[in-house]
Amino acid sequence: MAGVASVRAWTQMMWRMQPGDWAVVALLVCGALAMMHPVLAAPSSRIIGWPGDNVQYVYAAGWIAEALRTGASPFVDPRINAPDGLALTATDVPYVGYIVVAPLTWLFGPVFGYNAQLALAHFLSGLCAYLWIRRLTNSRFGGLTAGLAFMLAPFRLAHSYGHPQIVSTYPLPLFFWALDASLRPQPDRKALAGLAGATFLLGAASQYYLVIGLICGVVYALLTLATRCVCLWSRVWLAVPAVLIGALLAAAPYLLTARDGIYTPYGLESIRMWSASPVNFVAPFHLHPLWGAFIARLRPETLWVEKTLYVGIVPGMLALVALRRWDRRWVWTGTALVAAILALGTDLHTGNVPLHPDTPIWLPAYYLHQLPGVNLMRVWARFGVVTILFVALLAGVGAARLVHRNNASGRNGAVAGSGKPMKSHTVVVAVGIIALVVLDLMPGRINESTVLTPRPIDRWLAQQSGDFAVGFVPVIDATTNYYILFGTLTHGKRTFAFMHQAHIPPVFQDFNERSRGFPDSASARRLRELGIRYLILEKPIFDGTRAFHWSVVEQRLAETPELRAVEKVGDVVVVEFR
Repeated sequence: MAGVASVRAWTQMMWRMQPGDWAVVALLVCGALAMMHPVLAAPSSRIIGWPGDNVQYVYAAGWIAEALRTGASPFVDPRINAPDGLALTATDVPYVGYIVVAPLTWLFGPVFGYNAQLALAHFLSGLCAYLWIRRLTNSRFGGLTAGLAFMLAPFRLAHSYGHPQIVSTYPLPLFFWALDASLRPQPDRKALAGLAGATFLLGAASQYYLVIGLICGVVYALLTLATRCVCLWSRVWLAVPAVLIGALLAAAPYLLTARDGIYTPYGLESIRMWSASPVNFVAPFHLHPLWGAFIARLRPETLWVEKTLYVGIVPGMLALVALRRWDRRWVWTGTALVAAILALGTDLHTGNVPLHPDTPIWLPAYYLHQLPGVNLMRVWARFGVVTILFVALLAGVGAARLVHRNNASGRNGAVAGSGKPMKSHTVVVAVGIIALVVLDLMPGRINESTVLTPRPIDRWLAQQSGDFAVGFVPVIDATTNYYILFGTLTHGKRTFAFMHQAHIPPVFQDFNERSRGFPDSASARRLRELGIRYLILEKPIFDGTRAFHWSVVEQRLAETPELRAVEKVGDVVVVEFR
């Protein structure tokens, strides 16, 4: 119900858009496409970044679309790790986004669906920020500034390398907007339904964002109640059950997975290295097309995918303009600062090294990490997206003030005047501000992209008739595993794999244990018990470092009477049981 209410409210809002709004929409579409420029020439076969998590999420887009078409559960792939099946929610999956783009996935394939979800997430992030600021300031220009500042944030471009759930930032402005509307002495049912719906979208986009939203939402609520002097005995408390309903609905697939005991909390040393540095918020993006190379030499950042948190010099300066006589300035600034402190992680770091390795001064994230559920979060730097959001929103308010400074302000600090035509000199100022924002946050030099198509072994397996199981030996890293997942979209055979290397399902653990010592008679007998028809051996992996050298494997295969090689497909050797 929360999701339905959110969609209904979104539809009504879109219908109320005027011709000037659609011009803004067109600009935001162009910006979203610019963020996707490395794959625009081949959106059905090319993905941003090197092979890794992006391959996994292409599989997720493909399976969710296939499940919707066949009536299966979009959250569990029964072909993998039978009889339990593979829970896609063993990792953070933007399942609502993949459901929305499923028709495109059916028509053009899983790679296209994956890219479409990324592009949609870029666009909606900018649009939602635009709509909120337009509503508050009555200024399309202010809304456009906020929308571009949030959409073009390098944080989102960095995560385009393989984290579509983190790119899905559009529910964040919706959540805080709905929360703001609900924190009134007498919130109406529409506001509460919108809050439940926005919370659901937040968790359906990313469980990271659900946790981030809930923690920062508490800060936002406390600051709002303090500045508005709202009595706690009023109906404002109804926001709590609204958030709870939306959160439970969004987290339901993950809670079902948690019953199986797959999730493993992260230890302190696993999360400590992902603490951001204050410099990350002010250091320009190292892939900026003009000065990025200079920034990369000046301050190399090896963990830049997770620690790119640049808020922008131009948005930052515009935000300062909004801090004078803006009724939400303390709430927005306070929430942004708390999020920035949480992004600093467990303790202060500089250059990815703790300032006090042995005697750290623990920050709030260290203590929050002790809480159940929160201890499943590994990268605290991601809290920085809330700081980026509120700087962008404040930038929109500041830009509206600069352009409409000759117009009177509303009673609650809203900037009036969007209905009046701009004077020529005002148009110049407006265009200049937009140009500076775009220049500051211009989509970077994304040099890495990957062509992702079915492998020869996937096509060979697809040609083999029957419903049978195959086992890939060895599965030595996450990337190898993700290609196995992706291949199932082509051949549809049963196999063994995982969604997250920190949360390994029991069936896959059993498969790995049975393959220990492979190839020999003992491992062959153990694997045969799983009903496997073919074992797939990828020769490049058998390099003597990650696994036996291939010459050793050939000799041991010849000495194992239970096994025989039946086919060679490229660099892959197919083995069956005698």
